[in-house]
This record gives sequence, structure tokens and C-alpha cells, in this order.
Amino acid sequence: MECKYARFKTEKGLLQEIIHLLTYDVYPKVSAIGGKKIHPDIDILQIEKDFHNQPLLIGYEIKLIKFNKKNGELSWNSFYSGIGQALMYLKNGIHRSSLILGFHESIYDDELIERFYNQLQNEKELLKRIIGEYVSINMYLYKRGYLVSIVESRSIFYSFDKEVELLFNEIIQGRFTFDRKLKK
Repeated sequence: MECKYARFKTEKGLLQEIIHLLTYDVYPKVSAIGGKKIHPDIDILQIEKDFHNQPLLIGYEIKLIKFNKKNGELSWNSFYSGIGQALMYLKNGIHRSSLILGFHESIYDDELIERFYNQLQNEKELLKRIIGEYVSINMYLYKRGYLVSIVESRSIFYSFDKEVELLFNEIIQGRFTFDRKLKK
């Protein structure tokens, strides 16, 4: 039986697929800003320009949804930890954050993925209210670069906290550490 949806062995495999979809400057696995380790690391940092030609920083958190043998369903653990990590990106000078969900190769049935997707779609309005205006939720469903949006961020997060402003400025000046081997 041929699988309709894309599956990945590791989050790194999904990350590499996502990097090829993104335009502008993209930096994988940002682990330090201005010489200071950050937690969580930013899976993908994208630096764009907004409509005023100002830098816009977008962080992408990559998570794989896995099959839970115990209950015969998909596990929600990656979803919940991914939301938390995507929200924490905002404290590191990021303007918008996006959780990108992919599916692990252990998921044997496309119907499980469809149920997971439909459940998120049914909760879309509630999710928007819970996570706010700054975090998007997307799924990588199909092979060859197709992201499906569940919740789209509409606003740019600006913090007046001096530490957050400092981190933003360090990023803009290129003072951050990332995995050069994964860069496209």
C-alpha cells in the first residue's frame, strides 16, 4: 500500500526539507546569540525584510509526530513541546514563530494522519486564542514541499525588554552560531 503523506525518519530529515522551501536568509540550528547559549535552540532562523524594508526574524520549530504503540494512536507530546518551544523563541528576539509538524515513518496508516490533521483543523479557533498572534502551526503533509497551514501568525512580536532587544540586535549583526553543515 502506497502512503499518501510524507514521512521522516528524523527531525533532521524534515528540517532539511523545510530549509529548501524557505526563501531569504536561512540558518539551521541556531544555538547561541551574541556568544550566549540559548534554550531552546532555534531549529531554523529566517531573516526577511518586512514591508518597510526592516529586518523580520522568523523562527521555525520542527517536530515529528510519532505513533504511540501503547494506545494505537498518534502521540501529541511533540505537538505540545513544539508549541512551548515556538513560544520561547519570542524571548530570543524573534518576531514570529512557526511550529512545523511532520510525521514519523513509524506511522503505518494515512488514516491516523488524517484524523490528527482534522482534529487540529476542528480546534483551529481555540488554538488561535491560546497561542496568540505570533505563532503559526503548519504541517508538512505531502512529498516535494507542501506545507499546510493550520494557524497563521498575523502580528509581529516586539518586546521592550532590554535583553530581548539586545538578542535581536546581535542576530541582525550576524553574531549567532548555527550549524553550517545543514545550511543550503
